[in-house]
Amino acid sequence: MTKTLRVMDVERFATKDGPGIRTTVFLKGCPLHCPWCANPESQSAVPQLLWFTNKCTACGGCLPACPQGARSGRPGEKPRLDREKCVACGACAAVCPAGALQLSGTERTPESLLEEVLRDADYYETSGGGVTVSGGEPLTQPEALAKFLALCKQHGLHTAAETCGAFSPAALEMCAPHLDLFLFDLKSADSARLAEVTGADLARVTANLRRAVELGREVVVRVPVIPGFNHDEAGMKGIFALALDCGAKRLDLLPYHTLGKNKYAALGRAYPLGDVPMLTKAEVEPWRQLACSMGLDARVGG
Repeated sequence: MTKTLRVMDVERFATKDGPGIRTTVFLKGCPLHCPWCANPESQSAVPQLLWFTNKCTACGGCLPACPQGARSGRPGEKPRLDREKCVACGACAAVCPAGALQLSGTERTPESLLEEVLRDADYYETSGGGVTVSGGEPLTQPEALAKFLALCKQHGLHTAAETCGAFSPAALEMCAPHLDLFLFDLKSADSARLAEVTGADLARVTANLRRAVELGREVVVRVPVIPGFNHDEAGMKGIFALALDCGAKRLDLLPYHTLGKNKYAALGRAYPLGDVPMLTKAEVEPWRQLACSMGLDARVGG
């Protein structure tokens, strides 16, 4: 049994990942490759180095710190990063005073994570908040995740999971008893289109969604509204009908945004959707009205 979790980040005082004030634990690794992903460093399960050049102060501290010689440059100039040499050991990030270098992906035990999230237990209690696991796809690490969630429940914490639904049925049975809420992505009702663009198996996603509802967990379907992918009447109608067929009642519409765009550059990757503009809440409002007319309790935003 896996005893540790591959953790990308731990965000305290989160307010968009479930009710109340929460701590969100982002786990690394996802079987999908959604072009609009706001956390591209979450897709790979292995450690990665993010290099935010705009934060660099050219202090030069990273140059001698790198054991692989992946950092080079002259004093007073922003150094260069040779990604072919970089092994994401984190040595440079550890000495970077400006946070320009960040290591994504560390092994954490469920017990150490619990200790960290319990620091804000008073805020959870007063706000009706708790702990959310996200990613990536958190249920791709089911053994250690179930242990962490069970520990959270032993301390009376509300638990939630943000999921794309691309996980094994066994993972759901393992983790669901320790989860109060699923924030469950449903991106398209077109199985061929979904597989082509994201790599997801719609049959697997909907089977897991149905099972989460059957198990009596609170489920909120989340629909990322993406121009050129599902931002049309046929696409939205199909998703809403599928959500209802799976037994869902609550649905959140998430307008496309580019807030994670700088992370692609920090990973040395081009942003897949180029200059596609963000959507406003007003542009998504007609889909909320359509969802409500079909019998869903729909909202814009999460």
